[in-house]
Amino acid sequence: MTTNPVDTEEKIKEAAQRIFLEKGFDGATIRDIAEAAQINTALTNYYFRSKEKLFWLVYESLLKEALKSVQAIMDKPISVKEKLIALLDHMFEVHAQNPNQAIFFMNECRRNPQGFAEKIGINCEAMEQCFNVQFEEEVKKGIIINVSPDAIFPLIFGMIQQIFAGRELTMHLFQMNEAEFDKHALEQKRIIKEMILKYLFNE
Repeated sequence: MTTNPVDTEEKIKEAAQRIFLEKGFDGATIRDIAEAAQINTALTNYYFRSKEKLFWLVYESLLKEALKSVQAIMDKPISVKEKLIALLDHMFEVHAQNPNQAIFFMNECRRNPQGFAEKIGINCEAMEQCFNVQFEEEVKKGIIINVSPDAIFPLIFGMIQQIFAGRELTMHLFQMNEAEFDKHALEQKRIIKEMILKYLFNE
């Protein structure tokens, strides 16, 4: 039976995503990916030529998916407060479903900040610009305190990411099982949400 090249490529990409999320760029090898895809190393090299090329395909796909979901929240005709709540909940769910993604993006930002910035591209700038205009309008109305909107996205992403980036250490230090960590993470999210909203909004 002839193997469909499209199916083979997808198997390799799916395996590469699992391996890169688990081990990062430096820790992963083409052999690891080939074994995870149950395909020989030569065939993996035939389709994607290099680990770096395969990594950027995976990385760009994950980044675009992440930006698209955030963009959908930012485009909703709702208040800044509602957007921030939706964004916090969304980011939490994304990382709860795949805790390795937090470490993956953090490591890549550090390993190759220029590459990260290039992959984000103009869409992220447009998204932030739209949010910033709405944010500044609510500042003028006295709904939000006088603070720069540019600080908000890094603050939210950083705090939510840190919950899951430190997952293994937290479980070890406090002798938590997975169910206990999940409960702990939800409490962390509640506190983060409360802190941000109480700080920003004049209510």
